[in-house]
Amino acid sequence: MATGTEGFAAQLASEIWGHRFMDGQRGPEYVLEFMNVLAGTNYTLNADKYKRRKAEGFRRFVFEGDKEGSKNDIVQLEQEKRQLLYKEVGGEDTVMVIREFFRNLEIPLYDGRGNLADRSWYAKTLYPLHESLLFFELRRKKGEKVASYERNFFARGGELYYLMLSYGTEKQPYLRKEIEARMEELLQRNKAIEKIVSKIINVLDNDEETKESDYALLKSIENVNREYPRLPITEHVLFDRFAQEYHQLIHLNLDIFEMFHLLVSLVGFQLIQYMYDRTKKDDNDKLIMFFDCLDGQVGQVLKLSAQSFQENEAMVREKFEKELKRLLTEKISAIYEANKKLEQWQKDPDELLKVLGLKKVRTGKQRIIKALSQAKSFEELVDDITIIVQETVSPQLKKHYLSIIRGIIRDSGMGGVRAGTNYRYFMTDKFLEMLVLVNIPPQQSMEFAEFLHQIYNKYGFVIGEEHARLSGLYEKSKLNVSYFHKNEQSLREKLKSNGLLIEYSDATAMIRNPYNSVLEKVGL
Repeated sequence: MATGTEGFAAQLASEIWGHRFMDGQRGPEYVLEFMNVLAGTNYTLNADKYKRRKAEGFRRFVFEGDKEGSKNDIVQLEQEKRQLLYKEVGGEDTVMVIREFFRNLEIPLYDGRGNLADRSWYAKTLYPLHESLLFFELRRKKGEKVASYERNFFARGGELYYLMLSYGTEKQPYLRKEIEARMEELLQRNKAIEKIVSKIINVLDNDEETKESDYALLKSIENVNREYPRLPITEHVLFDRFAQEYHQLIHLNLDIFEMFHLLVSLVGFQLIQYMYDRTKKDDNDKLIMFFDCLDGQVGQVLKLSAQSFQENEAMVREKFEKELKRLLTEKISAIYEANKKLEQWQKDPDELLKVLGLKKVRTGKQRIIKALSQAKSFEELVDDITIIVQETVSPQLKKHYLSIIRGIIRDSGMGGVRAGTNYRYFMTDKFLEMLVLVNIPPQQSMEFAEFLHQIYNKYGFVIGEEHARLSGLYEKSKLNVSYFHKNEQSLREKLKSNGLLIEYSDATAMIRNPYNSVLEKVGL
């Protein structure tokens, strides 16, 4: 485990959210990672481990010319294999057309500023039009000729989402069976792509054998000392709801490309709900998210949405700080006769720093030693060290774990930051479409007012006057009621322009899920 302030921050996040989410993950990667895991289990939601795929030669072919690793090297296909590929697949022109086709399937990933992320070919991904286009992130260690799996980054969020659906379908076996079968059908449907990929892999990766290192664990296995994903809870009403929403979305009559973008919104939104829920002060607290539906054009509405965002971030920070004090107290108290150790620690501060995992930390170390020398009691020492470590760890929390939340919110389409503004909640067209599709059954309709009520009760979304009053936000904001009316009307117009709402009169508007379900088609 990492030591120092980063180690503490990582341990806290692991205990609160699970082991582990990573800063820098993009929304599409969470979905791809989950698909990698599910396909690697042969489409079972209760597996002990899953198979990982390298497909290194195939990816060298597709991404040839891209940068390799963090250096200035570029990836190149061996000349011998290139000639063999021309011979086996159908000539140079045909091979170049095929490569161009696959290059066009690359999923563009963007950084926090909206620029294309600078990724090595080891980390590049393709739209999962077939399971053969799913593969694990690679890396090449210094001095090694063979690329290894990048365990430190790729698949963490996807593994945890897999566990959420696994736990969420534990008491809903029919949902589990239907999700497994539908995902298998979606990811194995495109036989033409499978045939081309298979032919290329036979030429470029024909020496690949499945080894034990190609498998990653999903559960702890006796006598196997390997890392595996863990959630701090295994039962939660959220997990049940996640499975139901995921089930409804994937069974709509959409192809995998259309569905992928909706899944990015859904999975990201569900992860945010989970993260917020795990940081609430009290289980009975209701999370509130006020959405700016006026595209930042009305300053008062924009400001209120930003305040709502900031309050939820403060909730996350407070939870981490509270857990930090508990963790520190627990670590110090775990030493036998901790009170009697105080004098010994004052003589040898390194012993305490080692216990806390802070021996190698730079910032705050001298302050801890000073506090130790001046402490008159064990309780005073814990309080002083907690304050010092909190001040030291807080930048790490803000840098890493608050940015995890901001990144998922941005990539799911439920908020973000734009030039000259603070982070706030808003809805992209894709997020809004997803929200309709998972809350209204296929080919059915719901009154606009009822829809607003549903997303308030389920998610804590506040749009208009009624729920601003119910949540206490109206009184707290001191805004004129007209702002909430305009915000609600703007959402209504967005739904209408996206073909999801039909107006019958000023008082009556119906939101409709226009898609059919395919449950009957896949024979479940």
